[in-house]
Amino acid sequence: MSSCGPGGARPNAMRDAAARTRRAWWGRLTAVLTIGVLSALSPTAVAAARPSHPAAPRVSVGSAQTLLAAAQGGQLLGVPPLPDLVAGAAAKFSTPEYWNNWVHEALQHNKFLLPDSVDPVKPDVFLPHSEIAAGPTVSPLPVAPVDLRDVTYQYDGRTKTVGDFLNDAETDSISFVHNGKLVAQYFANGWNLSEQHQAWSVTKSFVSAAVGIALDQRRIASLDDPINKYIPELNRTAWQGTTIRNILEMRSGIKWDEEAQQLQDNTQFMEWINLGLYQYSNGRLGMDRNNYLRSLPRVEPQGARFSYDSANPQVLAWMLEKLYHQSFADVLSDQLWKPLGMEAPAYIMTDSTGAAVASEELFARPNDLARFGEMMRNGGVNTQGRRILSAAYVQASTTGMKQGAKDTGDAPAGGYGYQWWQGPTPDSFQANGFQGNYITVQPSQCLTGVRLGHTAAFDSNGNFADQANPEWSAVFRAVAARLGGCPQ
Repeated sequence: MSSCGPGGARPNAMRDAAARTRRAWWGRLTAVLTIGVLSALSPTAVAAARPSHPAAPRVSVGSAQTLLAAAQGGQLLGVPPLPDLVAGAAAKFSTPEYWNNWVHEALQHNKFLLPDSVDPVKPDVFLPHSEIAAGPTVSPLPVAPVDLRDVTYQYDGRTKTVGDFLNDAETDSISFVHNGKLVAQYFANGWNLSEQHQAWSVTKSFVSAAVGIALDQRRIASLDDPINKYIPELNRTAWQGTTIRNILEMRSGIKWDEEAQQLQDNTQFMEWINLGLYQYSNGRLGMDRNNYLRSLPRVEPQGARFSYDSANPQVLAWMLEKLYHQSFADVLSDQLWKPLGMEAPAYIMTDSTGAAVASEELFARPNDLARFGEMMRNGGVNTQGRRILSAAYVQASTTGMKQGAKDTGDAPAGGYGYQWWQGPTPDSFQANGFQGNYITVQPSQCLTGVRLGHTAAFDSNGNFADQANPEWSAVFRAVAARLGGCPQ
């Protein structure tokens, strides 16, 4: 006799639950892949793609011929050349270590890594981009190679190496700059040093630096000024009276939820949809960036608590656009990219009016991300000794962080400053991005690390699992120990 009760009720309930789980899982997976599928189904501006080198054709995303065009020499923004991508995927998927780690994560943590070689979440395929121009002078980043692949670290009860992390954790590149020299740089999945990678919310830290420069230049009188002093369009909205400081510290009290599993409740996803509708309906449907930001309601008093809110840096970018009478891309170019001596242009996604979605969607080369980290490590001075940002603002941004923010990996505390997180150690700080993109800086060790990747995962119920890569914290600490700190 079955122990499941009369009439098979329990088996039916179990089958129904399993069916609901499968539907939920595929629903979430479909949501993640929807953005990518649009690359073959939706028209977009040619600006959504860029050549892999000056002679390569631009690839517009407008038909199923996109991949064929890419294979013939064109290239989508944030995706390696197709032959390199295929070779990198073959190298990764052929290693037992990759699948051993995949099974470990599934069995031990109910975390199913999406086995792919590119970022599956790509709103940038149906929205345009603006170029952040680099200048004529490139600041030095001298190379002094140190083999770090065999550096070991402890994570999740296992002993692993930096090489393992590169191969089995959906990592695209790792770079370390020690004492001002690029000591190690590794690539996977077809990536190389000349490609611009999606940085996701690492973008927010660039917004913070640009705000600091405007403050240094006295374009902003005080961080305690209300944001509507500089953006009059925010009068009579939920933003009115909210201080720049509270916006920087993610304490604005404005509603934003990018963790919601139901897409209609996910503010970030709905912004993408609104921007796309606005673009392809010529303004008849959806909203542009500014009107979407104006529409957000207040849910609590400003300053009451930390709440991660990607509307905050977008409002700050809007303020900078008005202060400089330029697009945000041009602000970044004139105030950061050219003065820092970046080696290549970067790109940032915009709406159809050219307003930057400045909470995310910055595409930049790994060495330029490292240059930015090095400027912060050196208190606002670039590798040529030129002051870009005041030491006072760097310190205020990255030290004395307020608690109450969610933890970052296995960092000892979840502190947050002006769009910067506390890093893997109490004396480090980092820019964090979706899917495990990081610029991590530890001034006491004269060390900057950059990790770029595309870690996307689900649990067995179909919910998004950890979309970061907290293992990076253990990697960074182990490398810092191997390299041995600052010179005496």
